[in-house]
Amino acid sequence: MLMKLCARCGKKTPSNAKCDCVKDRHKIYNREFRDKKSAEFYNSKEWKTLTAICKTKANGLDLYEYVLNNNIVKGELSHHIEEITDNKSRALDIGNLIWISNKTHNYIHSQYNKSAEDKKEMQNKLFEILNICYNN
Repeated sequence: MLMKLCARCGKKTPSNAKCDCVKDRHKIYNREFRDKKSAEFYNSKEWKTLTAICKTKANGLDLYEYVLNNNIVKGELSHHIEEITDNKSRALDIGNLIWISNKTHNYIHSQYNKSAEDKKEMQNKLFEILNICYNN
């Protein structure tokens, strides 16, 4: 069996498994720091159903990469274009979700965090991508 060394504690673990120290760290984070309300929302049946629909509509592709860069990249998550903290009424609105990769998600949030103007510009771009994909 192929083994690896844990970067955190140095313990040998199977290459296809997480070290126990990582599991413990996640347990502590979940217990002590994770926002309970958002965790409850993202674990709800409604959210899981909606995110599955979002993925199916996008054929599993990162729509941002597909439309703007002509790249075929596997999507990994549903992103709220209008964040829940800004507009809770759109939390379960399929028209507010776009299927994207983690890399794209990080880029989008970096734009959101620059300024209110950059955030609005990015949101408009994301809504336009949805329009191109689903209304043409």
